[in-house]
Amino acid sequence: MATLNSSRDSILLESGTNEVEFIEFYLGSVSYGINVSKVQRVLARSSVSVTGVAQAPYGAVGMIHIQEQPIMLMDLKMSLGIPFDPESIDLERQLILVTTFNKQTTAFLIDGISKIHRTSWENFEPLNENVTSEGAGGYSTGTVTFDENIIVILDLERLMLALFPSSHGNLGVLESVECRPEREAVRILYAEDSKMVRGITEDILHSSGYVQVDAFENGEDAYNFLQKRIREKDFDGLGPYDLVLTDIEMPKMDGLTLCRRVKTEACSANPPKVIVYSSLINKEMALKCVSVGADAQLAKPDVRQIVDLIDSLCLEAVPNS
Repeated sequence: MATLNSSRDSILLESGTNEVEFIEFYLGSVSYGINVSKVQRVLARSSVSVTGVAQAPYGAVGMIHIQEQPIMLMDLKMSLGIPFDPESIDLERQLILVTTFNKQTTAFLIDGISKIHRTSWENFEPLNENVTSEGAGGYSTGTVTFDENIIVILDLERLMLALFPSSHGNLGVLESVECRPEREAVRILYAEDSKMVRGITEDILHSSGYVQVDAFENGEDAYNFLQKRIREKDFDGLGPYDLVLTDIEMPKMDGLTLCRRVKTEACSANPPKVIVYSSLINKEMALKCVSVGADAQLAKPDVRQIVDLIDSLCLEAVPNS
C-alpha cells in the first residue's frame, strides 16, 4: 500500500484557510474519518508480522515493525467497543492505518479505506455531548456528510488517553503546579473541541493562578465571543485578551484560521499572543503556525509546559494590578 507523503501538494493546504483533508475509512458498514495529517501510511495486514505482547492493553493485537521500529497495533473496532463477529473478519482484506500524533506512532486495524476528502471545517457538525455516536463509543468530535453519507470524525487523542492514561502529561501535575498571584491578571481565550482535554487544561491553568479563562469548544464560538467583547468594549486595557490558546482541529473554525483572524482582523492593532496547542505539531506544522502569526506552538500532551510558555509570553507584558 502507498505511503501518505505529507509533502504532496494535496496535503499542503494553505495555512489559515479553514480547510482540511481527512481520510474516510470504514469499520463494518459505518464510515469514519481522521485528519490526513495524522496518517503516516496504510498497509495490508497480510504484509506485516504481528508479535504478541504479554499483558497487552485492551484492544491491542500486538507489535508490528516498520522500518525496524516497534509500533503497537490496536484493533480499532475492539478499542471503540463496536460489536463484531471475529469469524466474519477476512484477515486478507484488513488494512493497517499507521498514525502519528501526540508524539506517538500507533497502528490501527480497519476494514477498508474509501477516499480522501478536502472540505472546510465549516461543514463539520459538532457532536452533541448528550448523544453517543453509534460505533464510536463517544470518541467522536462530530460528523461531516458527503453525498448523504454521514462520516463520523474520530477523536483518536481521547481514545488513546482513555486506553493509556499515563501517556498524557497532565496526570499528577496539579499537585506540582506552583500558584503565582501575578498570573491572575492574564486574560486567556481558549479553544479546544475535546471536552476531556479542555477540562484537564483548564484545571492546570486555574491551579497555577491563571483564573481568567474563557473556554470554547471550537474556534468559531471563541472568535464570535471575542468580537462581541470588542463591540461592547467589555474590557479594560489595550485589548480583551492577553493570550489565545487554541487547538488546530476543531469543527466550524480551526485553530490556524482563528489565529490568523485574531492577528489580522479582530485585534490587528493590539493582537494578543497566540499559542497553538495541538497533537499535530511537527516541523511542517510549526511553520504553518508561524505563517498565521502564532507566537508559539506546543505539542500535546505536554500540558505542564503550557504554564511555563504562558509565563514567558505574558507575565512581563501585564501590568501589576
